[in-house]
Amino acid sequence: MEFAVGDKVVHPYHGPGTIARVEQKEFMEGQERYYVIEIPDQGLTLHIPQHRMGITGVRRAMSEKQRHQVLDTLRSKPQELPGDHKERQEQVWEKLKTGHPFQIAEAVRDLTWHQKDSHLTKKDTDYLDRGRKLLAAEMALVSDTEVDDASKQIEATLNAALDTAAN
Repeated sequence: MEFAVGDKVVHPYHGPGTIARVEQKEFMEGQERYYVIEIPDQGLTLHIPQHRMGITGVRRAMSEKQRHQVLDTLRSKPQELPGDHKERQEQVWEKLKTGHPFQIAEAVRDLTWHQKDSHLTKKDTDYLDRGRKLLAAEMALVSDTEVDDASKQIEATLNAALDTAAN
């Protein structure tokens, strides 16, 4: 997949950023093209070889339409998570590590609902926080807003879904 300077992208582990520049590096085997990705939320600059972008899982950031679909996912009926904490954490981690916004939104939604009815372990809480931060950072990037504003929108959406279910 080809990217250009200014493209908004998401690294599955580090989160959303922007292609800041493309560099050519000289090695004994020849030249290698690198994408330089600035990830402001993490304070990181990544240098990823062009041929490794797909292998690494770097993808284009969600579209505005997908942002609305993520909010719809947060509003939708949750999947019940396993009662066994190890099974639950494995299931949630599988979704989070994909780096895909719909999978992350499902994990956030399901953990939020699980928290309403049951105790979350420290690891569950860490996963929930991680998912919320990843979603908020990507939503802020694509809507040109602050991460804090995107976090508030996520919280408001989840709270409205919980309130609707309670009535």
